[in-house]
Amino acid sequence: MEHVGPGGPTHVGPFEVVGVLGQGGMGRVLLGAGPDGRLVAVKQVLAHFADDEGFRARFRREVAASRKVSGAYTAAVIDADPDAPTPWLASVFVAGPSLGAVVKAVGVLPEDVVRRLAAGLTSALAEIHRAGLVHRDLKPDNVLLAEDGVRVIDLGIARVTEGEAEGDTGLTRTGWVLGSPAYMSPEQAEGKPLTPASDVFSLGSVLVMAVTGRSPFAGTSTLQTLYDVVHGEPDLSGVPAGLRDLVARCLAKDPEARPSPAELRELIGPVGPAGRQWPSAVYGMLAAQRAQIDGLLGGCPAESSGPPLPEPDPEPERAPERVPVPEPGLEPQDDVAAAATEAAPVPVPRIPPVPTVPPDVIRPRGPWRGPRRIAALAAAGALLVAGTGVALYVRDRATAPIAYTALPTCQQAHGKLPLELLASSRDARSETREGMTAGCNWDGRGNAESPVALVRWDLSLGGDAAGNAGTQRERFLLEATGQREAPRLGFGTEAYWGSSSADWTCVLAVREGNLSVWVGLRAKPYTKGACETKAKEVARAALKAAPRR
Repeated sequence: MEHVGPGGPTHVGPFEVVGVLGQGGMGRVLLGAGPDGRLVAVKQVLAHFADDEGFRARFRREVAASRKVSGAYTAAVIDADPDAPTPWLASVFVAGPSLGAVVKAVGVLPEDVVRRLAAGLTSALAEIHRAGLVHRDLKPDNVLLAEDGVRVIDLGIARVTEGEAEGDTGLTRTGWVLGSPAYMSPEQAEGKPLTPASDVFSLGSVLVMAVTGRSPFAGTSTLQTLYDVVHGEPDLSGVPAGLRDLVARCLAKDPEARPSPAELRELIGPVGPAGRQWPSAVYGMLAAQRAQIDGLLGGCPAESSGPPLPEPDPEPERAPERVPVPEPGLEPQDDVAAAATEAAPVPVPRIPPVPTVPPDVIRPRGPWRGPRRIAALAAAGALLVAGTGVALYVRDRATAPIAYTALPTCQQAHGKLPLELLASSRDARSETREGMTAGCNWDGRGNAESPVALVRWDLSLGGDAAGNAGTQRERFLLEATGQREAPRLGFGTEAYWGSSSADWTCVLAVREGNLSVWVGLRAKPYTKGACETKAKEVARAALKAAPRR
């Protein structure tokens, strides 16, 4: 949350611009004030997308869908102009962090709070479905915990239910679907027509995340996650017994077997009235947000000892993930080999399941998230990106985006990486009009100190430098959800650490402009610190190995 700065808009439609709530690859959200003094959240499309008639048509659908739903569980639309030179949509400003931000900042929610959350989300879905819509992207980042209850936001890819009359089924002509893989329904993952039952499946996944810290289908790659959503059993091992049956019914593979919102209300049972809907930590985040807003309205930044908050409703426009539809009956392949035949960004493993904490407490914040650590990051020129559901290290850059033009082959990169390696044993390469992906898997030279290494490059092309960098950033943020930031690397624009596992001692992903690199090292003799030091060296060298303008 910050001031607009020189050159920024002073007004959007009838609304005076107070500040910037957040910005994503597709647009930004401004804090505005109406003529009557009411605060509003104004979603504004970035100028270069405004010239794309397909994107503008989607924005018109979002405006129309949002206007159909304006009850107590969503943010009512106040005004919009999808035909303006820079399209915009203004809705009631809803103060509150997203569910994803809360779990990331303070830990999982207690069982009774998740039951209250389930009741609110069920009522929200009933409202959305009553308007003849399917939300299609219900996920933790689209659920706000407001002071008086839950709000469901972002109807950007919602569709009417009557035969998908206003659009396609979500399957594009190039074989991709829109959405968030870990929270999709099986029918959405397969590109089939959607019904309200699809949102119920997503609701089940959101509840599992709220109480365990992870999706029930947290695969090691996007393709694996999609396969598990369609064919695998959900991981409910960390779900309390009192919620397990409710969640399991929502996650039935057959849409006909899932309960309707009305049936869900019966399963949830009565939820008692409460003056405070959420644990104290959520209200601390709300107080920090109010202090930031007061600072903007007062003309100076406000100091706050609380954690930085995600953007209020609606979130910055960010393209939902476009993922390939798995072919029926196919087992997921090794993700490097699969990259050779898919035009998708090379999959990046996600962190393993977060350990479950006792259901009656919220996990306290560790020292890394304290105000001193945040102040130290700010002093070092770093910032936490809010509104994306992910914390990333971002260098303060005043220069234009770096434009990479191609990727090295594994043979070309072999001598440029600071590792004692044999020739690459498994190479994968794919080129499309929009970009390139490449993966190189190397074995050590038989030396106990020589790790096995996997390095992947993902390059966005097809437009100008800024557009390509924006596309790459969207991909990077989607893969970075839930990962650990990698601060003070000294190179790269954004970076995160993946967790160690049986396969990898350390994992590092770095983005610079329109290129991302992913490095995984298997090096048992290394301490964690030594492995991370080596991963930084390899990532830096991998970026340098790619030609650029």
